[in-house]
Amino acid sequence: MTHDTRRAEIRIVDPEEFSTFTVNHYAFGATPSEPNADERRAWIRYAAKTTPVAAFVDGKPVATATFPAMTQNVRGAVLPMTGVGGVASLPEGRRQGYVRQVMAFGFGLMREGGVPVSTLYPFRESFYERLGYAGFPTPRYATLKPGDLAPLVRMPAGAGIEQLPMAEGFETWRSFLERLQGTVHGFSLKDVSNSVRLRDDNASWVALAREGTTVTGAMTFRITGYTGELRADTFYTTTSAARYGLLGWIGRHVDQVKTAHIKLGPQEFPELWYRDLAAQSSTVDADAWPAPMARIISVAGLNGIAAGAANIALDVSDELCPWNDGPWTLSGEGGRLAVSPRAGLLPGETACTLTIQGLSALVYCGHDPADFVYRGWGDPDPDAQAALRTLFPTAFPVLHEQF
Repeated sequence: MTHDTRRAEIRIVDPEEFSTFTVNHYAFGATPSEPNADERRAWIRYAAKTTPVAAFVDGKPVATATFPAMTQNVRGAVLPMTGVGGVASLPEGRRQGYVRQVMAFGFGLMREGGVPVSTLYPFRESFYERLGYAGFPTPRYATLKPGDLAPLVRMPAGAGIEQLPMAEGFETWRSFLERLQGTVHGFSLKDVSNSVRLRDDNASWVALAREGTTVTGAMTFRITGYTGELRADTFYTTTSAARYGLLGWIGRHVDQVKTAHIKLGPQEFPELWYRDLAAQSSTVDADAWPAPMARIISVAGLNGIAAGAANIALDVSDELCPWNDGPWTLSGEGGRLAVSPRAGLLPGETACTLTIQGLSALVYCGHDPADFVYRGWGDPDPDAQAALRTLFPTAFPVLHEQF
Protein backbone atom coordinates (compact mmCIF):
# COMPACT_ATOMS: atom_id res chain seq x y z
CA MET A 1 0.00 0.00 0.00
CA THR A 2 1.61 3.28 -1.12
CA HIS A 3 0.37 6.78 -1.58
CA ASP A 4 2.04 9.63 -3.46
CA THR A 5 1.03 13.24 -2.84
CA ARG A 6 3.14 16.42 -3.09
CA ARG A 7 6.12 14.31 -4.19
CA ALA A 8 5.86 12.19 -1.01
CA GLU A 9 5.84 8.42 -1.13
CA ILE A 10 4.29 6.85 1.96
CA ARG A 11 5.18 3.24 2.71
CA ILE A 12 5.79 0.63 5.39
CA VAL A 13 9.46 0.34 6.29
CA ASP A 14 11.34 -2.69 7.56
CA PRO A 15 12.31 -2.17 11.24
CA GLU A 16 16.00 -2.63 10.41
CA GLU A 17 15.86 0.13 7.78
CA PHE A 18 13.66 2.33 9.97
CA SER A 19 16.16 2.17 12.82
CA THR A 20 18.80 3.83 10.62
CA PHE A 21 16.70 6.93 9.90
CA THR A 22 17.77 10.13 11.59
CA VAL A 23 14.25 11.63 11.62
CA ASN A 24 13.29 10.47 15.12
CA HIS A 25 16.72 11.10 16.56
CA TYR A 26 16.72 14.65 15.22
CA ALA A 27 13.18 15.33 16.50
CA PHE A 28 13.55 13.82 19.98
CA GLY A 29 17.25 13.65 20.73
CA ALA A 30 20.23 15.92 21.24
CA THR A 31 22.83 16.71 18.63
CA PRO A 32 24.55 14.69 17.20
CA SER A 33 21.45 13.01 15.86
CA GLU A 34 22.80 9.76 14.43
CA PRO A 35 21.06 6.59 15.66
CA ASN A 36 22.84 4.90 18.55
CA ALA A 37 23.78 1.31 17.66
CA ASP A 38 22.69 -0.11 21.03
CA GLU A 39 19.38 1.74 20.91
CA ARG A 40 18.83 0.51 17.35
CA ARG A 41 19.33 -3.12 18.32
CA ALA A 42 17.07 -2.77 21.36
CA TRP A 43 14.28 -1.15 19.34
CA ILE A 44 14.42 -3.84 16.64
CA ARG A 45 14.36 -6.60 19.24
CA TYR A 46 10.97 -5.52 20.57
CA ALA A 47 9.39 -4.29 17.31
CA ALA A 48 7.90 -7.56 16.06
CA LYS A 49 4.32 -6.21 16.37
CA THR A 50 5.11 -2.61 15.43
CA THR A 51 4.60 -1.25 11.92
CA PRO A 52 7.00 1.60 11.00
CA VAL A 53 5.84 4.00 8.28
CA ALA A 54 7.76 6.80 6.57
CA ALA A 55 7.18 9.56 4.03
CA PHE A 56 9.91 9.90 1.40
CA VAL A 57 10.69 12.88 -0.79
CA ASP A 58 13.20 12.24 -3.57
CA GLY A 59 14.09 9.00 -1.79
CA LYS A 60 14.85 10.67 1.54
CA PRO A 61 12.72 9.98 4.66
CA VAL A 62 11.25 13.25 5.90
CA ALA A 63 8.46 12.11 8.24
CA THR A 64 7.86 8.95 10.26
CA ALA A 65 5.51 7.22 12.68
CA THR A 66 5.29 3.82 14.32
CA PHE A 67 2.09 1.87 14.87
CA PRO A 68 2.39 -0.75 17.67
CA ALA A 69 -0.31 -3.42 17.93
CA MET A 70 -2.19 -3.49 21.23
CA THR A 71 -5.53 -4.41 22.78
CA GLN A 72 -7.82 -2.07 24.68
CA ASN A 73 -10.92 -2.24 26.82
CA VAL A 74 -13.52 0.07 25.28
CA ARG A 75 -16.56 0.21 27.54
CA GLY A 76 -16.29 -3.42 28.55
CA ALA A 77 -15.20 -4.96 25.23
CA VAL A 78 -11.50 -5.77 24.70
CA LEU A 79 -10.79 -4.72 21.11
CA PRO A 80 -7.75 -4.65 18.85
CA MET A 81 -6.14 -1.21 19.15
CA THR A 82 -3.22 0.43 17.38
CA GLY A 83 -1.05 2.96 19.17
CA VAL A 84 0.76 5.80 17.44
CA GLY A 85 4.30 6.71 18.45
CA GLY A 86 7.48 8.21 17.10
CA VAL A 87 5.64 10.83 15.03
CA ALA A 88 8.39 13.08 13.72
CA SER A 89 9.55 15.07 10.71
CA LEU A 90 12.69 16.83 9.57
CA PRO A 91 12.50 20.63 9.20
CA GLU A 92 12.15 20.39 5.41
CA GLY A 93 9.16 18.10 5.90
CA ARG A 94 7.26 20.31 8.31
CA ARG A 95 4.16 22.30 7.34
CA GLN A 96 4.02 20.22 4.16
CA GLY A 97 1.29 17.81 5.21
CA TYR A 98 3.61 14.80 5.32
CA VAL A 99 2.78 13.78 8.88
CA ARG A 100 -0.91 14.01 8.04
CA GLN A 101 -0.30 11.72 5.07
CA VAL A 102 1.59 9.24 7.24
CA MET A 103 -1.26 9.22 9.75
CA ALA A 104 -3.91 8.76 7.06
CA PHE A 105 -1.87 5.88 5.64
CA GLY A 106 -1.72 4.35 9.12
CA PHE A 107 -5.50 4.67 9.50
CA GLY A 108 -5.88 2.72 6.27
CA LEU A 109 -3.61 -0.01 7.60
CA MET A 110 -5.66 -0.18 10.80
CA ARG A 111 -8.88 -0.57 8.83
CA GLU A 112 -7.36 -3.30 6.67
CA GLY A 113 -6.29 -5.11 9.83
CA GLY A 114 -9.72 -4.90 11.48
CA VAL A 115 -8.59 -2.44 14.17
CA PRO A 116 -11.47 -0.16 15.27
CA VAL A 117 -9.66 2.25 17.64
CA SER A 118 -6.35 4.05 18.11
CA THR A 119 -4.61 5.97 20.91
CA LEU A 120 -1.55 8.18 21.29
CA TYR A 121 0.26 10.64 23.54
CA PRO A 122 0.19 14.06 21.83
CA PHE A 123 3.02 16.54 21.58
CA ARG A 124 0.21 19.08 21.10
CA GLU A 125 -3.43 18.24 21.65
CA SER A 126 -4.79 20.59 18.99
CA PHE A 127 -2.64 18.99 16.28
CA TYR A 128 -4.05 15.52 16.88
CA GLU A 129 -7.58 16.76 17.41
CA ARG A 130 -7.46 17.92 13.80
CA LEU A 131 -6.64 14.30 12.91
CA GLY A 132 -9.72 13.01 14.70
CA TYR A 133 -8.48 12.34 18.24
CA ALA A 134 -10.19 13.38 21.49
CA GLY A 135 -8.51 13.80 24.87
CA PHE A 136 -8.61 11.65 28.00
CA PRO A 137 -8.78 13.00 31.55
CA THR A 138 -5.33 13.65 32.96
CA PRO A 139 -3.93 11.07 35.42
CA ARG A 140 -3.55 12.16 39.03
CA TYR A 141 -0.31 12.14 41.00
CA ALA A 142 -0.36 11.70 44.77
CA THR A 143 2.54 12.73 46.98
CA LEU A 144 2.52 11.63 50.61
CA LYS A 145 4.83 10.84 53.51
CA PRO A 146 5.35 7.14 54.31
CA GLY A 147 5.17 8.00 58.02
CA ASP A 148 1.53 9.04 57.62
CA LEU A 149 0.79 5.45 56.59
CA ALA A 150 2.01 4.02 59.92
CA PRO A 151 -1.51 3.04 61.07
CA LEU A 152 -1.87 0.85 57.98
CA VAL A 153 1.43 -0.90 58.70
CA ARG A 154 0.08 -1.92 62.13
CA MET A 155 -3.25 -3.22 60.80
CA PRO A 156 -3.82 -6.97 60.38
CA ALA A 157 -2.79 -7.93 56.86
CA GLY A 158 -5.81 -8.40 54.61
CA ALA A 159 -3.53 -9.18 51.70
CA GLY A 160 -0.03 -10.59 51.68
CA ILE A 161 2.59 -8.54 49.82
CA GLU A 162 5.45 -10.03 47.83
CA GLN A 163 8.13 -7.76 46.39
CA LEU A 164 10.16 -8.95 43.40
CA PRO A 165 12.51 -7.48 40.80
CA MET A 166 10.59 -7.04 37.55
CA ALA A 167 12.72 -9.77 35.96
CA GLU A 168 11.26 -12.25 38.43
CA GLY A 169 7.76 -10.86 38.83
CA PHE A 170 6.97 -10.02 35.21
CA GLU A 171 4.89 -13.10 34.32
CA THR A 172 2.67 -12.77 37.41
CA TRP A 173 2.36 -9.01 36.94
CA ARG A 174 1.44 -9.40 33.26
CA SER A 175 -1.15 -12.05 34.10
CA PHE A 176 -2.73 -9.70 36.65
CA LEU A 177 -2.84 -6.88 34.07
CA GLU A 178 -4.54 -9.15 31.54
CA ARG A 179 -7.29 -9.91 34.07
CA LEU A 180 -7.53 -6.26 35.06
CA GLN A 181 -7.93 -5.18 31.45
CA GLY A 182 -11.28 -6.91 31.26
CA THR A 183 -12.69 -4.63 33.97
CA VAL A 184 -11.09 -1.21 33.35
CA HIS A 185 -12.35 1.04 30.57
CA GLY A 186 -9.57 2.37 28.35
CA PHE A 187 -6.99 -0.09 29.67
CA SER A 188 -4.49 -1.02 26.96
CA LEU A 189 -1.84 -3.71 26.76
CA LYS A 190 1.03 -3.97 24.32
CA ASP A 191 1.70 -7.27 22.63
CA VAL A 192 3.79 -9.36 25.00
CA SER A 193 6.65 -9.34 22.45
CA ASN A 194 7.00 -5.63 23.23
CA SER A 195 6.13 -5.55 26.92
CA VAL A 196 8.83 -8.11 27.84
CA ARG A 197 11.27 -5.25 27.52
CA LEU A 198 10.26 -4.28 31.07
CA ARG A 199 11.35 -7.73 32.22
CA ASP A 200 14.60 -7.55 30.31
CA ASP A 201 15.45 -4.02 31.46
CA ASN A 202 14.64 -5.02 35.06
CA ALA A 203 14.62 -1.37 36.13
CA SER A 204 11.81 -1.49 38.68
CA TRP A 205 10.34 -3.48 41.54
CA VAL A 206 6.88 -5.00 41.50
CA ALA A 207 4.92 -5.46 44.73
CA LEU A 208 2.15 -8.04 44.37
CA ALA A 209 -0.83 -8.17 46.74
CA ARG A 210 -2.28 -11.64 47.18
CA GLU A 211 -5.43 -12.83 48.89
CA GLY A 212 -5.05 -16.57 49.11
CA THR A 213 -3.59 -17.59 45.75
CA THR A 214 -5.16 -14.71 43.82
CA VAL A 215 -3.26 -11.54 42.95
CA THR A 216 -5.60 -8.64 43.71
CA GLY A 217 -3.20 -5.73 43.38
CA ALA A 218 0.15 -4.71 41.97
CA MET A 219 2.44 -1.71 42.22
CA THR A 220 5.56 -1.09 40.14
CA PHE A 221 8.02 1.33 41.68
CA ARG A 222 11.55 2.70 41.80
CA ILE A 223 13.49 4.32 44.64
CA THR A 224 15.58 7.32 43.72
CA GLY A 225 18.04 6.76 46.59
CA TYR A 226 18.37 6.83 50.36
CA THR A 227 16.25 9.67 51.82
CA GLY A 228 14.93 10.22 48.31
CA GLU A 229 11.57 9.24 46.84
CA LEU A 230 9.61 6.08 46.16
CA ARG A 231 8.05 6.57 42.72
CA ALA A 232 5.17 4.21 41.90
CA ASP A 233 4.57 4.23 38.16
CA THR A 234 1.53 1.96 38.47
CA PHE A 235 -0.81 1.28 41.40
CA TYR A 236 -3.69 -1.08 40.59
CA THR A 237 -5.98 -2.91 43.00
CA THR A 238 -9.22 -4.86 42.69
CA THR A 239 -10.03 -5.05 46.42
CA SER A 240 -9.77 -2.80 49.46
CA ALA A 241 -7.46 -5.31 51.15
CA ALA A 242 -5.01 -5.02 48.24
CA ARG A 243 -5.15 -1.21 48.26
CA TYR A 244 -4.46 -0.85 51.96
CA GLY A 245 -1.90 -3.66 51.87
CA LEU A 246 0.12 -1.84 49.20
CA LEU A 247 -0.23 1.47 51.04
CA GLY A 248 1.05 -0.23 54.18
CA TRP A 249 3.98 -1.57 52.14
CA ILE A 250 4.83 2.00 51.16
CA GLY A 251 4.60 2.89 54.86
CA ARG A 252 7.34 0.35 55.61
CA HIS A 253 9.76 2.65 53.76
CA VAL A 254 9.42 5.40 56.37
CA ASP A 255 13.12 5.34 57.31
CA GLN A 256 14.31 4.93 53.72
CA VAL A 257 12.54 7.64 51.70
CA LYS A 258 11.10 11.05 52.54
CA THR A 259 8.15 10.91 50.16
CA ALA A 260 6.15 8.53 48.02
CA HIS A 261 4.91 9.63 44.63
CA ILE A 262 2.12 7.53 43.10
CA LYS A 263 0.61 7.74 39.61
CA LEU A 264 -3.14 7.09 39.70
CA GLY A 265 -6.11 7.05 37.39
CA PRO A 266 -8.19 10.22 37.03
CA GLN A 267 -11.00 8.72 39.11
CA GLU A 268 -8.84 8.33 42.23
CA PHE A 269 -8.98 10.69 45.24
CA PRO A 270 -6.06 9.73 47.53
CA GLU A 271 -6.92 12.46 50.02
CA LEU A 272 -9.89 10.26 50.99
CA TRP A 273 -7.87 7.06 51.58
CA TYR A 274 -7.22 7.61 55.27
CA ARG A 275 -7.53 10.18 58.04
CA ASP A 276 -4.67 12.66 58.53
CA LEU A 277 -2.96 11.37 55.38
CA ALA A 278 -2.28 14.87 54.04
CA ALA A 279 -1.84 13.50 50.51
CA GLN A 280 -1.17 16.17 47.93
CA SER A 281 -2.99 15.32 44.71
CA SER A 282 -2.37 17.00 41.38
CA THR A 283 -2.73 16.50 37.65
CA VAL A 284 0.66 18.19 37.20
CA ASP A 285 3.95 16.32 37.48
CA ALA A 286 7.43 17.29 36.28
CA ASP A 287 7.99 13.89 34.63
CA ALA A 288 4.44 13.35 33.41
CA TRP A 289 3.55 12.44 29.88
CA PRO A 290 0.70 14.46 28.36
CA ALA A 291 -2.80 13.10 28.80
CA PRO A 292 -3.49 10.51 26.09
CA MET A 293 -5.95 10.84 23.23
CA ALA A 294 -8.05 8.31 21.34
CA ARG A 295 -9.77 8.01 17.99
CA ILE A 296 -12.39 5.77 16.45
CA ILE A 297 -11.01 4.19 13.27
CA SER A 298 -14.14 2.21 12.43
CA VAL A 299 -17.61 3.20 13.63
CA ALA A 300 -18.86 -0.24 12.63
CA GLY A 301 -16.16 -1.79 14.85
CA LEU A 302 -17.87 -0.40 17.98
CA ASN A 303 -20.51 -3.12 17.82
CA GLY A 304 -20.78 -4.85 21.19
CA ILE A 305 -19.36 -2.24 23.55
CA ALA A 306 -21.47 -1.40 26.60
CA ALA A 307 -24.13 1.25 26.07
CA GLY A 308 -27.21 2.66 27.74
CA ALA A 309 -30.77 2.09 26.58
CA ALA A 310 -31.23 4.70 23.85
CA ASN A 311 -31.36 4.92 20.07
CA ILE A 312 -30.22 7.63 17.70
CA ALA A 313 -29.58 8.13 14.00
CA LEU A 314 -26.73 10.52 13.29
CA ASP A 315 -24.41 11.67 10.54
CA VAL A 316 -20.69 11.18 11.17
CA SER A 317 -18.11 13.44 9.55
CA ASP A 318 -14.60 11.98 9.19
CA GLU A 319 -12.25 13.48 6.65
CA LEU A 320 -9.34 11.06 7.11
CA CYS A 321 -11.39 7.85 7.47
CA PRO A 322 -14.06 8.35 4.77
CA TRP A 323 -15.52 4.89 5.41
CA ASN A 324 -16.98 6.43 8.59
CA ASP A 325 -18.63 9.31 6.73
CA GLY A 326 -22.41 9.28 6.56
CA PRO A 327 -25.49 8.22 8.50
CA TRP A 328 -25.42 5.56 11.24
CA THR A 329 -27.90 4.21 13.72
CA LEU A 330 -26.66 3.56 17.25
CA SER A 331 -28.82 1.44 19.55
CA GLY A 332 -28.07 0.51 23.15
CA GLU A 333 -30.94 -1.87 23.79
CA GLY A 334 -29.89 -4.86 25.87
CA GLY A 335 -26.86 -3.10 27.33
CA ARG A 336 -24.66 -3.48 24.25
CA LEU A 337 -24.19 -1.07 21.37
CA ALA A 338 -25.55 -2.12 17.99
CA VAL A 339 -24.16 -0.09 15.08
CA SER A 340 -25.62 -0.11 11.60
CA PRO A 341 -25.03 2.09 8.54
CA ARG A 342 -28.14 3.80 7.22
CA ALA A 343 -27.43 4.39 3.56
CA GLY A 344 -31.14 4.92 2.86
CA LEU A 345 -31.50 7.94 5.12
CA LEU A 346 -32.05 11.28 3.45
CA PRO A 347 -30.54 14.59 4.59
CA GLY A 348 -32.43 15.86 7.61
CA GLU A 349 -33.58 12.40 8.70
CA THR A 350 -30.80 12.09 11.27
CA ALA A 351 -30.99 13.60 14.74
CA CYS A 352 -27.65 15.41 14.46
CA THR A 353 -24.24 15.56 12.87
CA LEU A 354 -21.13 14.62 14.86
CA THR A 355 -17.50 14.88 13.88
CA ILE A 356 -15.38 11.81 14.54
CA GLN A 357 -13.77 13.81 17.36
CA GLY A 358 -17.16 14.22 19.01
CA LEU A 359 -18.07 10.56 18.68
CA SER A 360 -14.63 9.55 20.01
CA ALA A 361 -15.07 11.89 22.99
CA LEU A 362 -18.45 10.32 23.74
CA VAL A 363 -17.29 6.73 23.48
CA TYR A 364 -14.14 7.18 25.57
CA CYS A 365 -15.13 9.76 28.16
CA GLY A 366 -18.84 10.45 27.90
CA HIS A 367 -18.32 14.16 27.24
CA ASP A 368 -21.45 16.22 27.67
CA PRO A 369 -22.85 16.65 24.13
CA ALA A 370 -24.23 20.05 25.10
CA ASP A 371 -20.61 21.24 24.87
CA PHE A 372 -20.15 20.05 21.28
CA VAL A 373 -21.35 23.20 19.57
CA TYR A 374 -18.59 25.10 21.41
CA ARG A 375 -15.95 22.49 20.58
CA GLY A 376 -16.89 22.31 16.88
CA TRP A 377 -17.84 18.64 17.28
CA GLY A 378 -21.48 18.69 16.17
CA ASP A 379 -24.93 20.13 16.55
CA PRO A 380 -27.06 17.83 18.75
CA ASP A 381 -30.31 19.40 19.92
CA PRO A 382 -31.60 18.75 23.47
CA ASP A 383 -33.33 15.48 22.50
CA ALA A 384 -30.20 14.19 20.74
CA GLN A 385 -28.09 15.26 23.71
CA ALA A 386 -30.29 13.25 26.06
CA ALA A 387 -30.00 10.15 23.87
CA LEU A 388 -26.22 10.47 23.59
CA ARG A 389 -25.82 10.94 27.37
CA THR A 390 -27.79 7.76 27.93
CA LEU A 391 -25.84 5.79 25.33
CA PHE A 392 -22.44 6.94 26.60
CA PRO A 393 -22.46 7.97 30.28
CA THR A 394 -19.43 9.69 31.81
CA ALA A 395 -16.40 7.38 31.96
CA PHE A 396 -12.83 7.64 33.25
CA PRO A 397 -10.52 5.73 30.90
CA VAL A 398 -7.10 4.55 32.14
CA LEU A 399 -4.76 3.85 29.22
CA HIS A 400 -1.94 2.20 31.24
CA GLU A 401 0.62 1.67 28.45
CA GLN A 402 3.11 4.32 27.42
CA PHE A 403 4.52 4.29 23.90
